[in-house]
Amino acid sequence: MTSAGFPRRSGEAPAAGKAEVAAVPETSVIIPVRNGARFVAEAVRSVLAQLEPGDEILAVDDMSTDETRRVLSGIAHPALSVLAGSGRGVAAARNLGLAAARGAFIAFLDHDDIWPAGRHRALIGMLKQEDGLDAVFGRALRRYEPEARTTAEALVEGHYACWLVGSGLYRRRLVERIGGFAEDMAMGEDVDFYARMSEAGLQLGLSDLDGLIIRRHDLNMTNDRSQAVPWRLEVLRRKLARVRAASASRQRRD
Repeated sequence: MTSAGFPRRSGEAPAAGKAEVAAVPETSVIIPVRNGARFVAEAVRSVLAQLEPGDEILAVDDMSTDETRRVLSGIAHPALSVLAGSGRGVAAARNLGLAAARGAFIAFLDHDDIWPAGRHRALIGMLKQEDGLDAVFGRALRRYEPEARTTAEALVEGHYACWLVGSGLYRRRLVERIGGFAEDMAMGEDVDFYARMSEAGLQLGLSDLDGLIIRRHDLNMTNDRSQAVPWRLEVLRRKLARVRAASASRQRRD
């Protein structure tokens, strides 16, 4: 796994052509996108409608070949910055966004998903009220495009799925402690991220409100059911390797 460092940028000047913003945003929202021209504007606008002045959205364009960059450029808002990704996948794109993020609270949103109304106020309110919480999660809903493929798993909604990184709001300190996302995982990197947070002592809260609307459509990566078992096995393999390494370390100390 690539362990990303996430430096704060509180001393930097605002980008040319952008309005003056607060020195340190309270919340940073990271949206990785590759060839997402069809949906990314709705994702960004669902976040803009809920952030406070001075907060930031970091959209990481992971070398899109469609009209993604043009769509993002058409959203004129001082909170939105577009970063150039390396084309190495969603985990690397999220880590790039984390390295640039300045907020004390971190959120992730896939380019084809949406924030439900009232989501951010509810989650950040819980984190501010209870300092001992590292993250707060809302319930997951689903929206189906006409061409969407359905599975038994995809029909479940209104539940908590804390391994879906877009359903939560995180304190920066926790994300920095575990080192971001595993860039060598093409799928399952979000489940691996949640597993490592849990191993690091994650203290989580659950909100009764909806935290994420997952859009189902014909280009979802999870449509490829042939990959469902391999990535789950890989997540398990990595977890067992960490358990064994920790056990060996304790034995050496003893």
